[in-house]
Amino acid sequence: MGFRLVNLDCAACGSAMTGGPHDILFLCTHCGTGALLGDDGIEKLKTTALLPASGRQAQVWKPGWSIDADVVVDHRLQIGGRRTPGWSGRYRYIIPAFPLPLPDLVLLARAVSAVSDTVDEVPRKPCRGGRLQLGDAMVFIRYLVVGAEVQQPDKLASVEVDITPVAHHLTALPFEIEGSFLRCAVTGVKVRNTEE
Repeated sequence: MGFRLVNLDCAACGSAMTGGPHDILFLCTHCGTGALLGDDGIEKLKTTALLPASGRQAQVWKPGWSIDADVVVDHRLQIGGRRTPGWSGRYRYIIPAFPLPLPDLVLLARAVSAVSDTVDEVPRKPCRGGRLQLGDAMVFIRYLVVGAEVQQPDKLASVEVDITPVAHHLTALPFEIEGSFLRCAVTGVKVRNTEE
């Protein structure tokens, strides 16, 4: 088994990018370009940032995936065999790409996905902790959709879910630091700060 050293230089401006030892997602602090460290080296990513709500400020930025996907929920079958209508549409999901306990990840992803249209220019500040692969973010979207279906009051026995990604990019998420917690500066949702 071999290995290859890859320079963490921005694909747009050539500036050095920094991150933690397990990070795979980076934002250039010079030009704001996003990057994914993959098997073939550095891949340039489109980037945006969510805008902090009025009266809030970003003390720290964390990476997330913004994914537009066509979602089809079909063949909903209740316990007892009764079929119920499905639904479909194009939705934008914001999936935090930094380590969080699963309950916090679900809470934050649902909250920021609901306000995903409050975008701004990417900050020229460090945005570390990006460890979630795009494929894993897609699996998590399926988890969110199926979880929402299971929580419906109609006692679901089975459902068919099809999620097709249409577009994706890296999104910087603003947070305020509150002791051992991070408070999302967009939604106010508070999550545990698991940064090493």
